[in-house]
Amino acid sequence: MKIDITNLYGMAQESTAQLAQNMTARLARVEGANELGIYRYDASSDSPEQLRTRIDGINASLQTGDILIFQLPTWNGLEFERQYVAQARAYGVRVVFFIQDIPPLMFKQNYQDWMQPHVDFYNQADLLILPSEQMATRLRQEGLTCEAIVYQHLWDHPTTYQPGPAAFRRELTFLGSQQRFPFTRAWTYPTRLRLFARDAQVDPTQNIEYAGFYSDELLLPRLDGGFGLCWSIDTPEQEERQYSHLNASYKLSTYLAAGLPVVANADIAAAQIIQDHQLGFLARDLTEANALVQACSPAKYQQMAHNANQYGFLLRNGYMFKRMLVEVVEKLMIN
Repeated sequence: MKIDITNLYGMAQESTAQLAQNMTARLARVEGANELGIYRYDASSDSPEQLRTRIDGINASLQTGDILIFQLPTWNGLEFERQYVAQARAYGVRVVFFIQDIPPLMFKQNYQDWMQPHVDFYNQADLLILPSEQMATRLRQEGLTCEAIVYQHLWDHPTTYQPGPAAFRRELTFLGSQQRFPFTRAWTYPTRLRLFARDAQVDPTQNIEYAGFYSDELLLPRLDGGFGLCWSIDTPEQEERQYSHLNASYKLSTYLAAGLPVVANADIAAAQIIQDHQLGFLARDLTEANALVQACSPAKYQQMAHNANQYGFLLRNGYMFKRMLVEVVEKLMIN
């Protein structure tokens, strides 16, 4: 028996979805897991025979009794994912769905047609890894019946970078495009916003520092002070704010890995973790977020920064995945 894990390829280099799966697969390989690479492509162009052949090639190393961790979504579509699981089952493996995103909850236009088929598919798993208890509750409301669940809570952020003490500055740092996060286009607050983005449009009248786009190894040393802003708002295309209440935030883990305390939506999925471990502030709106930063004392900041760095140690060294993996194996082997 061995542990196998799928891994996504073929998306843009800066794709968070691919970065997260690649990172998870690296951590799994350190623990002795076998990787099964899945390339993102237009699966609708395959005939049934071509699809079966392609999937058989991916699964060639599976053996009876294995534990297969299927990272979802593959972004090849639900039909590909259904067929993949059907063929994997033929090897006599136990299947774990590591659900990292749920497309019909991300994009409103897909909800009506695709929510129920996705939930029906999730019910085929022997065990689910879900980002939060809130996500489990939402899926139960949609018809989820799978009982065995392990919770992720936070993404790991493995790195050799060791942050020093964060500098006290009454400023917010945000990672994300202005197109997806339009509140960064209308920043009117006294607190300065450092915006790391590829597509930012410079407006000299705004209290914004456009810091550019950097790969992870170059980004983390630049997150050296102030607060990391983990913020979402709903737009006509995407219910970002509602989704952040359910899903694990990769951005949040980046800030903590860099040793930055955070300012986040009060209803973010990790709100209890932020509150319990004093990793930063929770705010109902950006006006409150600005006020909290402006009122923060140097002593309060340094205590939260220390806590963030201590918690970040877990993320920098992959302990979230290690914990999940132990729970997964224990539940499947004992129960």
